[in-house]
Amino acid sequence: MAVQLFIPCYVDQYTPQVARALCQLLDYLGIAWTYPATQTCCGQFAYNAGDWTSARRLMRHFFTVFNRTEAIICPSASCVLTVRCHYPSLIETPHDADHLQQLQPLVLEFSEWLFSILPLPYSLNFPGKVLLHQSCAARQLGSLPKMRHILSTVSQLELLEMPSSYACCGFGGLFSVKRPELSQAIGLNYLTAARSTGAEALVSPDVGCLLHLQGLLQARGLTWPLYHLSELLLQTLQYC
Repeated sequence: MAVQLFIPCYVDQYTPQVARALCQLLDYLGIAWTYPATQTCCGQFAYNAGDWTSARRLMRHFFTVFNRTEAIICPSASCVLTVRCHYPSLIETPHDADHLQQLQPLVLEFSEWLFSILPLPYSLNFPGKVLLHQSCAARQLGSLPKMRHILSTVSQLELLEMPSSYACCGFGGLFSVKRPELSQAIGLNYLTAARSTGAEALVSPDVGCLLHLQGLLQARGLTWPLYHLSELLLQTLQYC
């Protein structure tokens, strides 16, 4: 099996440890991977800002960077959502449509891909209570049941969840720029409820959510372990 890595621009710049954790897991699983070095932004932010000209240009660049392979794995539900749900509205030509038809089924959020190759050839162990952050993009993708199943295979891990009314962390990409006060208020409300569950850590399929929550914690001198799924699974190997 060979896969390509679709690493979001903000992961590359702000949380490269998430990409490294993903690479280490793939190496451990014996999965051959490549990282197309010319990849840039998928166009999510331009699309959400209404700059469809720039978003379309970035979409077409995405088509030239990634080629047909067994899977294109991305550690970000929101970027996969862009390719799967927003790219169709950017299509202008039959050439665009052909590229999208070929690539779209191959682009998978990390938990979607990992679920497809279960069971894993090694045991997982993580002692503690972990809260699953139900990111908005993951809910739209429908990938959360797969992530729950993966985490249910981890020995000693007690998976906690919050009511759907607390699903959003308040980040929302450009929403946090346009309405920072409201974004922070939602995030603080979320963190208060999340930490009251007794969870010792939080895991999310979206790095954007983690960056937002980490910023709120740091600004208040608080610490609480926040993991992307790839980071948490890499941690499980240390307890085996």
